[in-house]
Amino acid sequence: MEKTVVYFLELADEQLIIELPALFQLVKENKIMKTPALATRLLRFPNEITPFIFELFESDSEIAMKEWSLDYLVPGLPFFVKIALEDVLQRIAQSPNEEEKLVKLDEKANSVLSDFI
Repeated sequence: MEKTVVYFLELADEQLIIELPALFQLVKENKIMKTPALATRLLRFPNEITPFIFELFESDSEIAMKEWSLDYLVPGLPFFVKIALEDVLQRIAQSPNEEEKLVKLDEKANSVLSDFI
C-alpha cells in the first residue's frame, strides 16, 4: 500500500508517532506532499518531531524541506525548541549558502527569528 498524505492524516496519534521516521523520509524524498494540514498534524507532537527538525537544519541540503519547515513547522514549535534552533536559524539568516539564498531561506529565517527573539 502506497502511503499518502491522507493516510498519515487519518492515523491515530499513537500510530502516527510510530510512523514519524517513515513519514519524514517520504517527505524529504518528495514522495509525500508538504501540506499545511500535514504540518498542523505534526505540530501536535512537538517533542517527537524535534529530532527530525534538528537533523534537517543540520544538513546542508534538503532546501525544499527547510523551506516548508520554516513556513509551517518552526513557527508552531514550542519556545524552547525555537531557542535551541536559534544558532542554525541565525546562520541561515546571516550567511545563507547559494541554494538557501536562491529560495530566500535567509528572509524566512529572519522572519521566524523576529517572532521569538
